[in-house]
Amino acid sequence: MQQNEKEYPWYKIIQGDSLYQGDFLNDFEVLIPEVSTQSDQVAAQYKKLDVVIMTQTCDIVQGDVESLLLCPCWDLWDFIAAAQKKGFNWGKDQREALRRGNLPGYYLSNEADQDGLKMPLTIVDFHEVYTAPTNVVKECASRTGKRLRLLPPYREHLAQAFARFFMRVGLPVDIAAGKLKTRPT
Repeated sequence: MQQNEKEYPWYKIIQGDSLYQGDFLNDFEVLIPEVSTQSDQVAAQYKKLDVVIMTQTCDIVQGDVESLLLCPCWDLWDFIAAAQKKGFNWGKDQREALRRGNLPGYYLSNEADQDGLKMPLTIVDFHEVYTAPTNVVKECASRTGKRLRLLPPYREHLAQAFARFFMRVGLPVDIAAGKLKTRPT
């Protein structure tokens, strides 16, 4: 571990039902609705995912939210292998862009090895956002035992990446690249 990593630890280990933005929960069951055009009823299934809490800590602590926002997270190398099988490029340049925070929609969280609790390099995927009742998330956190909580400034860095992804504005017509090549006469 490098000296600067000791000065600014990424995580602390917590237990219990206390919840903050940046808390990681493994094998959390999210509800996935299955809408059918054939019926008025909506079926649903549960899917176990590793997730990180995205709801602001101040809202959770003040009890202002009935449900929490959760984003799935994946072992970086498993994610890359699955993406490459689908034909997506996750080569060296793409991974470096991820590390630098230049891939909207994704956040790279550092590995952890603390007090017997391990987490690999982890990619948080903002393309899928789930909600779950706060009391259900608290119950899961309580049952989990030891778990990781992202610490400042990394927690705020995660929140900023999430905000940047959702605040992007796509323009209908861009400024032509050729306009920047030479000064008009």
